[in-house]
Amino acid sequence: MASDLLINRRVVKNTALIAGTLTAGSLLCTLIVMAFQPSNGENVVLALSLALVIPLVCSIPVGLYVTSQGERLAQLNALLEHEATHDALTDLPNRRAFFDALERRLDTGKEAGLLLIDADRFKSLNDSHGHHTGDEALKALARLFAEEVPAEALVARLGGEEFGALLPDATLAEARDCAESLRQRVSELDFRSPEGASCPLSISIGIDVLRIEDRPFPLKGADHALYAAKQDGRNRVSFYSPPASSACDEKAA
Repeated sequence: MASDLLINRRVVKNTALIAGTLTAGSLLCTLIVMAFQPSNGENVVLALSLALVIPLVCSIPVGLYVTSQGERLAQLNALLEHEATHDALTDLPNRRAFFDALERRLDTGKEAGLLLIDADRFKSLNDSHGHHTGDEALKALARLFAEEVPAEALVARLGGEEFGALLPDATLAEARDCAESLRQRVSELDFRSPEGASCPLSISIGIDVLRIEDRPFPLKGADHALYAAKQDGRNRVSFYSPPASSACDEKAA
């Protein structure tokens, strides 16, 4: 429908003005971008490369060649999709991508290991050494997590100094081993500020198993476990223990 088509009219107008000033024998090449907005609300962008040929015998364009900039658009769309699903600082998947992955896993009906990771005393690091040091610390942690988790796992930055890891098909014991490995590796990390000051890092981790009944709050158990790890002194791993009433309910069922 005509109402669904949005055209950059200024580009078209300027193209017409330029074409009107061309002399015979000229070639005009330009790019027109059209944005379609179908009834489903999604924006679709189409770029067209146009070439107008003005022959020597008159000033009327007789040739119009149109080619779609498909490859360039594909690259642009890939870039935009990456920016929409990845954290700008660490380049890890972001909160949106992580929760999308949780939903996809829940849809399969299969369990998975779930880690909620928090950098200890991060505010003190920022206050003592500046936000630039804090940013570098987050990037260092992100690199370490990406290298240490299993290849099939997804690790993401959820916001601030909090990270999450989804471990498909991992048992609780395997999730614990992964968490302990991450905690140990971070404690051994020789992290220094850009000015060279030594800044020891540590993390606390809450562990849970992702289950279908965890909807609509899949991180609730891991969040409780992370809180317990913080309360117990930080730099440790904690498991989520469902309330006793829930366990009794399950047995009764």
